[in-house]
Amino acid sequence: MEVISLIKETLRGQINHGITLVDFYSPKSESCQEQLLIAEKLARDVRYQAIIAKVNIDQEKELATEYGVLSVPTLMLFKDGYQVETLVGQQSKEVLLQKINRYATMGDSCV
Repeated sequence: MEVISLIKETLRGQINHGITLVDFYSPKSESCQEQLLIAEKLARDVRYQAIIAKVNIDQEKELATEYGVLSVPTLMLFKDGYQVETLVGQQSKEVLLQKINRYATMGDSCV
């Protein structure tokens, strides 16, 4: 499984079902590039639990504004259409895995 790219037209459809971790990034940022490498490794580990996605905020400024992304990387975890976690700054694979596992074991309720 790999990290999928999302745009305004595809984001809502992706986050509405299951668990999706979205990495809002800028290709100009070194820490974002490092975070994307972590996301790629994570995608392989959680392929049966969650989808890992990325949004280029330089191309998708409207989405960045809509979701209140003020700095990058910003990672948002969605479960069945609800934004359940927001993490600002570079995150380790272990932290992200822990967050995904937490919501994966909750069943149908996200609260």
